[in-house]
Amino acid sequence: WIAQDKKEPVAKLVYNGYILAQDGNKMSKSKGNVVNPDELIEQGYGADAVRMFEMFIAPYDQDTKWNINGVPGTFRFIQRFWGLVQEYLEASEGDEEPAVLLVVHKAIKSTTADLDDLRFNTAVANLMEAVNSLYKIKAEKQIAQNEQWKFTLESITQLIAPFAPHVAEEIWQQFGKSGSIHTAT
Repeated sequence: WIAQDKKEPVAKLVYNGYILAQDGNKMSKSKGNVVNPDELIEQGYGADAVRMFEMFIAPYDQDTKWNINGVPGTFRFIQRFWGLVQEYLEASEGDEEPAVLLVVHKAIKSTTADLDDLRFNTAVANLMEAVNSLYKIKAEKQIAQNEQWKFTLESITQLIAPFAPHVAEEIWQQFGKSGSIHTAT
């Protein structure tokens, strides 16, 4: 597809920043400063936590130093969301909770805008904030199987999918959805 008023095949070209080695230099096999993500995955963090951290570490277009200390944070976030979903799936039916809709609609709006603008780091931060808000609501009122919680958790699962595709796909199947989350509307 070529924009009508341009000779370029894209409307806007965006350069991505580099994730530098911990010493601040470009990663290079010859310098021996390459970080192999397989080591983090094998330590039990999983591919989704590493992928999410890479999106969260800095703005897409800026260079940044690799810092292993952030991976456990994204891993904990994924675990917290997983736990929230599991608690919902095991919950009994209960009263409606409109407060969760405020949280999810704010998350949908802000995360969608951030994804459109390639602000992946703030999109992940928005999702973390949304999950924290849901935990606060859950602490005041029990989580229950109702339409508000269902819509909220399914929507956040869809928002998390670009960052944690494997976990999102698993949760999507647990919700009883057919087909991939990545092709769902």
